[in-house]
Amino acid sequence: MTEKNKTKTKKYLVIVESPTKEKTISRFLDAGYTVKSSFGHVRDLPKDELGVDEKKDFTAKYVPVERAKKIISELNGIAKNVDTIYLATDPDREGEAISWHLKEVIKSDAPFKRISFHEITKTAIAEALKSPRDLDMALVNAQQARRIIDRLVGYKLSPLLWNKIKSGLSAGRVQSVAVRLIAERAKEIAAFKEEDYYTLNTRLAKVMPEGDKSAYKDFDSKLVRWEGAAVEQTILLKLFAEDYRYKTSVFKKIEDTVEAGTYLRNSRLTVSKVDAKAVRQKPKPPFITSTLQQDAYNKLGFSSDRTMKVAQSLYEGVDMGGERSGLITYMRTDSFNVSVDMQKEAAKFIAEIYGKDFCPAKPPMYLKKVKGAQEAHEAIHPTSAYKRPEEMGQFLNADQAKLYDLIWRRFMASQMEEAIFDSLSVEFSDEKGRSVLRTSGRTVKFEGYLKIYMEEKEEEVAGEDEEGSAALPPLKEGDVVALKDVTTVPHKTSPPPNYNEASIIKTLEKHGIGRPSTYAAIIKNIVDRGYINREKDRKLLITDLGALVTEKLKDFFKEIMEISYTASIEDKLDDVADGTLDWVAMMREFYGPFAKDLATAERDMTRSRPNVIKTDEKCPLCLSPMVQRESRFGKYLSCSRFPKCKGKMPLDKDGNKQEYFAPIKTEKICDKCNKNAMLLRKSPRGYFLACSGFPKCRNIDQVTPEEVEKIVNAKK
Repeated sequence: MTEKNKTKTKKYLVIVESPTKEKTISRFLDAGYTVKSSFGHVRDLPKDELGVDEKKDFTAKYVPVERAKKIISELNGIAKNVDTIYLATDPDREGEAISWHLKEVIKSDAPFKRISFHEITKTAIAEALKSPRDLDMALVNAQQARRIIDRLVGYKLSPLLWNKIKSGLSAGRVQSVAVRLIAERAKEIAAFKEEDYYTLNTRLAKVMPEGDKSAYKDFDSKLVRWEGAAVEQTILLKLFAEDYRYKTSVFKKIEDTVEAGTYLRNSRLTVSKVDAKAVRQKPKPPFITSTLQQDAYNKLGFSSDRTMKVAQSLYEGVDMGGERSGLITYMRTDSFNVSVDMQKEAAKFIAEIYGKDFCPAKPPMYLKKVKGAQEAHEAIHPTSAYKRPEEMGQFLNADQAKLYDLIWRRFMASQMEEAIFDSLSVEFSDEKGRSVLRTSGRTVKFEGYLKIYMEEKEEEVAGEDEEGSAALPPLKEGDVVALKDVTTVPHKTSPPPNYNEASIIKTLEKHGIGRPSTYAAIIKNIVDRGYINREKDRKLLITDLGALVTEKLKDFFKEIMEISYTASIEDKLDDVADGTLDWVAMMREFYGPFAKDLATAERDMTRSRPNVIKTDEKCPLCLSPMVQRESRFGKYLSCSRFPKCKGKMPLDKDGNKQEYFAPIKTEKICDKCNKNAMLLRKSPRGYFLACSGFPKCRNIDQVTPEEVEKIVNAKK
């Protein structure tokens, strides 16, 4: 036997946090590697106690997550027989913390090495294994600090809200500020005074010299100045979180337009100014987490939570006819960076498919705009430019295909040449100079990045805008035009818009509140807690409960409820992650003032209850008066004797009574608890069967229309 054959084959354990990543990465590595998933965090703070000792440098008590106990045992068994353990969790603070917890619970003599990668491809994994590193405790401490702050706020404030307002409530450092943004917007909309105003549109025609039989179409223009003043004016309104600009006009009443309209009809109008120029428009940078969530919401109608789940599946890998690989880079990022290799590949693809004219001489560079962005990360982009959406679609489900197409196109557009437009603006005035009319528009001269990616505004008919149409006859200064018609156009000033998911994420990001991994969870939490309602038209509206909690917290926790303070916490967490700030010192600075505010609130906050509106409606079960309440599902009528009587009646979004369907007991026994009878119930989505042992047993089942009819008839 040769010396080579006697050499023991080394064994390695690679731990990831997702079973899908486990499946994908396993295909890239040889038999010496065992890839296992931790299924997320294996340790966390305990659920039934605070788990943080404020008096001992905020020492955290970490306990195994219940579902992870078996996993930890399995990992320990494998770890005893390997030469090296690679911790391959996600490349961010959360991933670093998961790796640290794994190292703490796995008992092995083998060395632990941390590897990280921004895409799950064979090449990326091979490169990561060539350059392992030690755990970055600065990142771990930043995650610990965030987790402990949020635990302190949640576990200290929530009982206060239970005592002073309503049981079951919760508060959070970031979620409370998000709720306040929506509450303040509701106030701003209510306070806005809507006003009528008017503008004048005209229809013009070029007057041709005698003998010239050229025929040109009439065109539109708009009165932009009257008696030396701009007709439309922009009003700046200072809001809680941003500035809002809305338009109004010097013509407040329809009668105000009469003089100008009459004057124009009796005036000789000539071309006073022609401004023709080429306008260049740059593509937007590749996606980061916040912009992906915003675009997916606006273009695909995806909630932020849905977007992140689909993106996660694209990152972790899909099966492409026997080959499994990730299709996009890591989707929790706030950096616009793109690797040199990816830029070169994109440039090669663009030149081959669209032509060299569409490929810029130098790869585009997008400067960091997000405060605290982690520049070691990359923007969200496909793992290969050559994995075209139309070719990948056969391997993806509908949601994956839509989101991948969006990511691929946005990235490829970001690496392409600028679009060029021929812009034309023409002004007309009368002999006395009392009026100025304008028409303008633009036509595409060179598509550039618009070849594959268009923003909503760019998708409008080329050459049109609010001042008229670009389909103009040849015009030069001094040309005479004839007025064919004058139209008075009514308008109303617009209040600030309600937030939707895209705009609330944009606002949170703008102010440095939260981080990429938190946006979806923030929105989900505040909706689930009943502080915000998500309307059918996708608006996020404050509930009575959300407004009440916000006002109470504003009164007693001014710092926590301030945008600037919440953003400053994020900045300090960034400093901890950079290793320039001690996390315990940061915790002390935060906790001292918070503890004082908490003591004051416990002493001085008055008891309040969410608004309960008395009605004349009678309870269908006991005939007692009903009251109107509100939950995260909307407004409803509830028996005034609740909880003794659980009579309920749903209301529609306008507060109108809906038909009440009293649950009907059936002969069917629950197949989950094998004890209780099933009830026929009705929801907005239709009929269903539910265990009468709820909430101890939450079993539900489908029911056919024929079965519903049979049960209802039997009841009668």
